[in-house]
Amino acid sequence: MPLQGFKEINIDKATGQLVMTVTKTIVRFNKATIIYLNYPEFVKIFVNPDTKQLAVEPCTGHDRNAVKFCKPGKKNILSASVRDSSVVDTVARYYTFEDVDDDHVAYHKVPGTKAGEDKVVVFDLSDSTSGVMKRRGRKKETAAAK
Repeated sequence: MPLQGFKEINIDKATGQLVMTVTKTIVRFNKATIIYLNYPEFVKIFVNPDTKQLAVEPCTGHDRNAVKFCKPGKKNILSASVRDSSVVDTVARYYTFEDVDDDHVAYHKVPGTKAGEDKVVVFDLSDSTSGVMKRRGRKKETAAAK
């Protein structure tokens, strides 16, 4: 056998930085985070108020406090958004957001780290970069446009 004694190199498919973006209405996780967690349909989200950290762990839909994350069978997802008010309110409480006009959204970008072999990602809520971005999606109609 020509490959006797060789060991296959495990490829970590998560390329790029693991990132969570927080606004007043949504908590969004980037593609690298989704790939690292292996496209879970549900996750559990933990917060440690003492260390100001948030952890995301894949789970089943039957687990207590499971939050919808990815659509099953979809591998071309660009980001996963969590809109559950309990999660958004808990995470957004750690930040202040700039006042912006209706066409923009204030956000905080938080880098994540892999937590061992358990497919858990930990985000340090005190290590964020704030900014303002153009609002995504459909634009609100103004009275003048009607």
